[in-house]
Amino acid sequence: MSNERDPLLERWFDSADDIPVDEAYTDAVMARVVAHRRRIIGIRFGILALVVALELLLDSPLASSVGLLSNALGTNIYPVENEWVGFIVSPINSVAGIAGLMLLLLHAFYRRFR
Repeated sequence: MSNERDPLLERWFDSADDIPVDEAYTDAVMARVVAHRRRIIGIRFGILALVVALELLLDSPLASSVGLLSNALGTNIYPVENEWVGFIVSPINSVAGIAGLMLLLLHAFYRRFR
């Protein structure tokens, strides 16, 4: 075991000395944390209420639409003759694959600029 210390860790500890440790700072941080948690919970309840309302309004059309959607998502974009090539490109050679890829890109974009 070495007695050397990581310089980055040393800088972090040195910069922590500059943070005020009074009650006002702690209260401000806790207020921001509580506000953030409330906002997240409110957004989740809003989405839940919207999903429940849509499900109640669109129960019968939703059931038939899900059947149509499941058939449409499996549709190949480009017909592939070779079985192995079809197996390799199957994750992106369907409507569902492209939709999933777009959702992953949107998620990465959201995480990067949030």
